Amino acid sequence: MSGGTRQNAAEKSVPVNEDETPSTAAEIRALAEQAEAEADEAEALAAAARARARAIQLRREAELAEAKQQAAEKAVAEVPAEAEPDATASVEAGVPDAPPEPEGDLTEAADDAETVETKEPAAEAEADASADAAQPARRRRRLPGRVRRPTWSTLAASLAILVILGALAGSGYMIKEHRDAVQRRQRAAEFVAAARQGVVTLTSLDFNNSKQGVQRILENSTGSFKDDFLKMADDFTKVVEQSKVVSQGSVQAAAVELDSMTKDSAVVLVASTSEVTNAAGAKQDPRNYRLIVTVARDGGQLKISKVEFVP
Repeated sequence: MSGGTRQNAAEKSVPVNEDETPSTAAEIRALAEQAEAEADEAEALAAAARARARAIQLRREAELAEAKQQAAEKAVAEVPAEAEPDATASVEAGVPDAPPEPEGDLTEAADDAETVETKEPAAEAEADASADAAQPARRRRRLPGRVRRPTWSTLAASLAILVILGALAGSGYMIKEHRDAVQRRQRAAEFVAAARQGVVTLTSLDFNNSKQGVQRILENSTGSFKDDFLKMADDFTKVVEQSKVVSQGSVQAAAVELDSMTKDSAVVLVASTSEVTNAAGAKQDPRNYRLIVTVARDGGQLKISKVEFVP
């Protein structure tokens, strides 16, 4: 290949607008085609250099073979027939020293081949660099280290979403707490009403209807209190009939111990008063009671399960 051809190939290998970043698809495709052309030219130059070095090496080997053959023929012609084996051996031993010049040529050819082979990777690297430069957008997308900075609008939207989520969570918690509080108040009211009814039934007795009064007490009781009262119901009825008194109970105040309240039971503190009238119609001073009443659920109804009189 002539010097002018190499110069033209070198001029074509220079990338167009190498320092500029392509912004359109057409510019990127143009750079890609240019890089492919440069790569083809570099491959052609390398192949030509390898072929030339191979040709030089083959010519030198042919010259060496011819020199050996000529030296052998000349030695055979000068030496007598009886000394032919020794002379032939000496000639063959001295043949490698005869042509010193071809070795220099072979060294030069090897240097040329190494120079061409050295240039070939450089050309290939330049072609690869051009191909990489032709696709900067794709490479930027592949780089894991580059992270786009969030804009102010993105940060504001994220903050607004967090605020909304926090408000929703707070609203849900408040709604749940309100619902639980309402349920606790309703349950406490039910226990208080059951305790009031039980205490009024227990402190309201009439000797004329003592059996009915005892039966009402049993109907509003459950658990251990009902079992104990059932054992003494007959004696209690006789005492009421013999005393010939009428008592009317009422509840002044009642409150639930919230710590003791569950879904099915609660402890209620009750302040009660009972007005007693004897058979002659004389009224006695009201009797005040303080009771600790345990209310439990029996089926679908709340009843008294335990009663303690507090002095």
